[in-house]
Amino acid sequence: MIEVIANILTQATHEADPKVTIPEDPKLGHYTTNLAFVFAKNREITPQEAAKDIREDIITTAPKGFFDHIDIAGPGFLNMYLSKETLAKELSSILKLGPKYGSSKEGKGKTVIVDYSAPNIAKPMSVGHLRSTVIGAAVMNLLKFQGYKVIGDNHLGDWGTQFGSLLYAYKHWADQEEFKRKPIDHLVSLYIRFHKESHDNEELMVAAREETAKLQRGDKENTRLWKIFVKESLREFKKIYRRLGVDFDVELGESFYQPMLEGVVQDAISKGIARHDEGAVKIFFENEKFPPTVIEKSDGSHLYATTDLATIKYRMAKWKPVKILYAVANEQALHLAQVFEAARMLDYAPDTELTHVKFGMMLGESGKKFSTRKGEFIKLDDLLERAKEAASEINPDSAERVGIGSVKYYDLSHYRLSDITFDWDLMLNLKGNSAPYLQYTYSRLKNIRKKAKGLKPKIDIGLLGGESEIRAVDALVHFPDAARYAAEKYEPNHLADYLFRTANVLNSFYENSPIISAEKNVAEARLAVAMAGVEVIKSGLTILGIETVERM
Repeated sequence: MIEVIANILTQATHEADPKVTIPEDPKLGHYTTNLAFVFAKNREITPQEAAKDIREDIITTAPKGFFDHIDIAGPGFLNMYLSKETLAKELSSILKLGPKYGSSKEGKGKTVIVDYSAPNIAKPMSVGHLRSTVIGAAVMNLLKFQGYKVIGDNHLGDWGTQFGSLLYAYKHWADQEEFKRKPIDHLVSLYIRFHKESHDNEELMVAAREETAKLQRGDKENTRLWKIFVKESLREFKKIYRRLGVDFDVELGESFYQPMLEGVVQDAISKGIARHDEGAVKIFFENEKFPPTVIEKSDGSHLYATTDLATIKYRMAKWKPVKILYAVANEQALHLAQVFEAARMLDYAPDTELTHVKFGMMLGESGKKFSTRKGEFIKLDDLLERAKEAASEINPDSAERVGIGSVKYYDLSHYRLSDITFDWDLMLNLKGNSAPYLQYTYSRLKNIRKKAKGLKPKIDIGLLGGESEIRAVDALVHFPDAARYAAEKYEPNHLADYLFRTANVLNSFYENSPIISAEKNVAEARLAVAMAGVEVIKSGLTILGIETVERM
């Protein structure tokens, strides 16, 4: 609706990009604009005078009956109130369109790639992987809702020096029976043991580097073991992804891009943006915008920057996206900034938006970063299982959906740039601002339809005069705005905030506006609001990747 009103303001005033917002206090209108301040400055008149002129222009331009009235508030804000006819049309759209209500065609014909999750092979997915996975999936859904063709890419960490350590440890210390029973857990124990024993033993580090070199040269035994590690890891990852309801269009690991890396180095040298320095090949940035980034070491090996550049080049050739988004933690900000700038200098993605959808870390209960190397991590599967157990106390039949929904919502409801300190009690919270509260709201409203035998939803705004009824309608029509804003900012927490506020309003509506016991015409008008609430809550939760439940 914000887009519709912005278009009306543009037609009325010829202002190209008028700012339209939703007042925090619903008594101040459905929408407000500060456009009068812009006009006052340009025309050297007071904002109040400008507001009066703009109000007349809006009333003249807007479709007949679109606004109920427009107030001038404070020094010159224009507070716009939608008419009952407009609100009725929106309610009708919700009931008619269902899950499509609020979606747009803004991204039609445009492809976006979202790079997210990206766990490392031979390590379990821990709670540290949760943020990238659920934020990336939610951003994908938000963009799909805006009409984009979205490709989810799981850029697996299946190559690199860590495999030298693992190969050495596996060859010397592996327990084959234990590996068969719990392959990933055993590989992690080997990895941890290696780093403990190599701390004061340089010979082990030398041996690990040799194992890495042998793998990179294509040694048959190391390649065979590497493939086993990859296979077992993917098996474990897929179990987690199934529980989280996450799927990928593409799962190409770093190993896929290895044959392309030398080409990236040659491209950079030939374009004059890279040169040999201190035995390595480095990309140097104009005006020293960033520190130089190494793309080839003195021994001929390549780094993450080289792989990431090859990945961009490949993606551009294959899919021609208008955007490539990276749901990656804050700590990679400098690395990705260097990669994006290098990609532009190489002309790999001249007109494509390369964006780091950064987020804060998931910190341990001590407030420090989790570390697989030191054995300090919590397995994501264990978290999901404990969440399910907690939710089973409410209803065993819906425990999986409620428990996992609570974990995902806990993450998504946070502002993504903030760090989150892991807390079992908060992570498994089933009350307050939580997924179970929203799922409860959905099931509560949905069950009204079953009880309201003989009643049909009929939209009649004139019969909805109670404060809780008016507030419910007002909240529901803002759903498209919340979804659009969350998509523009790549911030799912905006949608989560909207859903929580709307659930509060809908529960107040449920308590204060009885349906079954009301006169039939009033009951059917209220039923229409309740069923519109069902559609909006379900759509919002679906975008966040959270399942609804019919009974809590």
